[in-house]
Amino acid sequence: MAQELVPQSVAYDDNLRIAFVPEGSDPKSVASLTGPTAKDLTYSLKAFTRTITEAVIDDPRLTLKQTLQKRGKVSETVEVQYVFGATDDVAATVLTEGVKGAVDLRYSIPNETDWTAAQVVDILHIECGKQRKDAPTENGVQTITQTLYVTAPSEDDVALVA
Repeated sequence: MAQELVPQSVAYDDNLRIAFVPEGSDPKSVASLTGPTAKDLTYSLKAFTRTITEAVIDDPRLTLKQTLQKRGKVSETVEVQYVFGATDDVAATVLTEGVKGAVDLRYSIPNETDWTAAQVVDILHIECGKQRKDAPTENGVQTITQTLYVTAPSEDDVALVA
């Protein structure tokens, strides 16, 4: 029996690009991602946490010893942490409370690569929650943690258009 080949891995360092596209612009469009209203958040963020959970629906039967299950509703939460305090803040300026738009996540392509048609992204439609300044830490940087509320079904593995 032939041994399975070991697949290559891709580091997140310099291979995860994150952009915010404001409401009214098309997050699937390269023109929107490269236009003046879209903002690159890639190097402003310290953390990006996307959690997806799926509820379980029990499907018991009267005489069956085992309780069967069905897939339930999906719930998604997004929380970001980013630096603030400098005059060139990006995330703190763009992600103000109540702002709506979309976050595009591009994986496995070097960050310096321009956005182009056919690249695959995940698109999260969001409304920004309250910016919460984190507690100061010795030998640390100023950060804000914020919830991004998912306002429409997320779109995974979408090909960008021109």
